[in-house]
Amino acid sequence: MFLELLLAGLSPELLAAPPAAPLALTCPAGARLVEGVHHDQIERLCTDLRSSHCYSFVPGLVAAEGVATRVATCVDEYEWPNRAGAEPAVMMRFVDAEATCSSVGKRLCTEIEWELACEGPAATPWPYGAALEPETCNTARPYRPVSERKLASDDRSVREAETRRAWQGEPSGTRAGCVSPFGVHDLVGNVEEWVASSRPIWPWRSALKGGFWSKPWVGCRGTNENHGPTFRFYEVGFRCCSDPRSAAAGAR
Repeated sequence: MFLELLLAGLSPELLAAPPAAPLALTCPAGARLVEGVHHDQIERLCTDLRSSHCYSFVPGLVAAEGVATRVATCVDEYEWPNRAGAEPAVMMRFVDAEATCSSVGKRLCTEIEWELACEGPAATPWPYGAALEPETCNTARPYRPVSERKLASDDRSVREAETRRAWQGEPSGTRAGCVSPFGVHDLVGNVEEWVASSRPIWPWRSALKGGFWSKPWVGCRGTNENHGPTFRFYEVGFRCCSDPRSAAAGAR
């Protein structure tokens, strides 16, 4: 079945959501409505494989397998604090990110919501298309070694100084082309983002998505599932999600 679908070259329309319900959904200011169908498994034909990382795929040639999940969610346009021109917050544990989103009436995005927000209805491997564009998002900075001892210090000033020394992130929205089809910025690169995992094969309820400024190969499906909820690091941040409201409910 997969081969038949791959050879056929599924059009973006076949991966998109079925017709929306008549009642429109709305999101609060600063968030974008992400609505559609997420496919648990996506297969694409790679055309540029280097050191186990694919840098280009055949445009539009996509096969969807596995579980299909309908998604309707509001995703913050930018990494926390969700302000254009603000530096994303880092050194945030998963539990800290959860609490912060909760404090503003939101929650962490699930990995399914995050992936659909990034790849759009056509399931492109990067938010901007089928081939890696190293400068479109903040992904191509040379790796700068860090001291894990300093980052783990009990002295906050030591941690902050080492974080600032290693910092190569940019203010949110700096790169105008780094935006998904749903209008969500900086999903790939800049800082790695916590998501709430629902995949039982992953060891934690926490996972990281999108890579950071020194991971050019990471796209919408790249996941780091190896860190538990109390892990923090100099390039780890997050963004929030919330449930949309119906337009009728919002008018009351």
